[in-house]
Amino acid sequence: MSVNNEIKRLQSDYAAKRIDRRQLIKGLTALGIGGMWISAIEKGAMAAPASGGRSLKNSAQDAETLVIAVAENIDTWDPGFTVGSKSSQTVIQNTFDQLTQYEVIDATTPDGTPYKTVNTENIIGMLAESWEWDGNDMVFTLKDGIQFHNGNPMDAQTFVEGYARILGSGAIAAFLLGMGGALTEASQLSVNDQGQFVVSLTKANPITPQNNVMHNTAVLDPAQLAEVATDADPWALEYFKANLGIGNGPYRLDSYTPDDQIVLVADENYWGEQPYFKTVIMKIVSDATQRVQLLRNGDVDSATKIPFPEYEALSQDENVQTLSIPSTLVVMIEMNNTIAPFDQKEVRQAVAYATPYDDILEQIYLGQAGAAKSLVPEGMPTHDPSTNQYTLDLEMAASLLEAAGYPGGEGLPEIKITVAGDDQQKERIAIIMQDALGKIGMNVSIEKLAYAQFNELQQGSRLQMWTDEWISWVNDPYYHMFWLAQSESPSNYPKFSNARVDELLDEFMFSDDAEGRAEASKEMQAIIIDESPYVLLAQPNWIIYFGNDIDGYVYYNDELPRYASLTRTTS
Repeated sequence: MSVNNEIKRLQSDYAAKRIDRRQLIKGLTALGIGGMWISAIEKGAMAAPASGGRSLKNSAQDAETLVIAVAENIDTWDPGFTVGSKSSQTVIQNTFDQLTQYEVIDATTPDGTPYKTVNTENIIGMLAESWEWDGNDMVFTLKDGIQFHNGNPMDAQTFVEGYARILGSGAIAAFLLGMGGALTEASQLSVNDQGQFVVSLTKANPITPQNNVMHNTAVLDPAQLAEVATDADPWALEYFKANLGIGNGPYRLDSYTPDDQIVLVADENYWGEQPYFKTVIMKIVSDATQRVQLLRNGDVDSATKIPFPEYEALSQDENVQTLSIPSTLVVMIEMNNTIAPFDQKEVRQAVAYATPYDDILEQIYLGQAGAAKSLVPEGMPTHDPSTNQYTLDLEMAASLLEAAGYPGGEGLPEIKITVAGDDQQKERIAIIMQDALGKIGMNVSIEKLAYAQFNELQQGSRLQMWTDEWISWVNDPYYHMFWLAQSESPSNYPKFSNARVDELLDEFMFSDDAEGRAEASKEMQAIIIDESPYVLLAQPNWIIYFGNDIDGYVYYNDELPRYASLTRTTS
């Protein structure tokens, strides 16, 4: 029996409880496998090289199989509700197409490295052959022959029913499409005499076409919805949270085993060009160290959430290619404005003054990030850091804590900072913050949660203080602040509420007064900096890692990979 087959047998026997952990370890040790790889195999992670350097890559691996080590499980399969798990978002993006997409263009990094990205100013057809917008009606002419993976055809009525579900279900996507009140009712969706899908907006809203590009607007098969819906759950929310709908993209879901892997296969009924990679295996490896080692050893073709300290060594590895791209992603500490002691502005400001910004940039990001000086990031129009007064100033922090009624931290309630267990960078930030806040008398414990639990509590605004990040998929300050600072936004997790910010967002969101819009944006940024619901830490570069034989990567503004664009070089 080969080493690969023996490892598979041991792993299968262990999973089926035919052998115990001691017997598993004994068997693996006899094969020359030890250390961290025993743990990896025990957890169902990708196997390690055997003695003599032999690769234990999945036996199904061949030139047309792509293997990626990812960090997290699926939190929902419902396109309209994805907001947290990159695994969920990536699967949906690759199994569903949308009406439109952005034009792919050439670009270069600051050091001159060429790469592919998208022009967010040019929206072109995807499922739509073409589209028009007169400021009110968006009219989509659909491509011939588009269909779901089960062969059911897609026509304009498919999109009427699909978008009606988005609007009626209360999905995150409904908030997305309804931003500014331009699209809120199913009655605004129709099929015209030419068989085109028509979305009738109540006001000219330049952000709606950009929101419409996103994977959250993927439509489900109305026939499947009718089969699984119930009187109690007419939109089948529970079903599609637990089950991926029948897709229409280049890939379909083959299997999903939590804490093990997600397998996608190219769909033979796909309306478009067949992708190069016929199988995509997303190995779920929660430990960052294991993901790095798998990449270095060539056991995976790519890996996500690689800790920044690994960048320099991996960029010098002849078997790995890296691409570091400036991004508008912001990393921050969030404080719940409704939970003591962070219901007091002075306490939030004290945290901002006690934060060692330079240490975080130097120790965590190692030159691959810029400082974050406003909620509106650098690289986004109207970015204004001029009112950000926060630097490391422990005396100011202590005085603010005293002004809040907690001199030297006396009388503070229990405080904990929560991190998701799959994110090494955020955990290290939490450790730095724990030490820094202790210097002003804030004794903070660190709570590390599994990603799914962290995500559920964060989205329910039930965390007290936590590490987070945000990137807006539309490069517009009003879109950005609408999500993070509008009092009713579902992703305003700190529950920040300011009447003036709400007023300015409502007044200028869709205004064509460029000067007034810019001034209002700066005013809102100043208010948010002063109120400090977020402590703004860094703008990390987006860094992608691939084996040196992978080509075709395109950087999208949502930072989700499109596997259909990738190929494997043979030279």
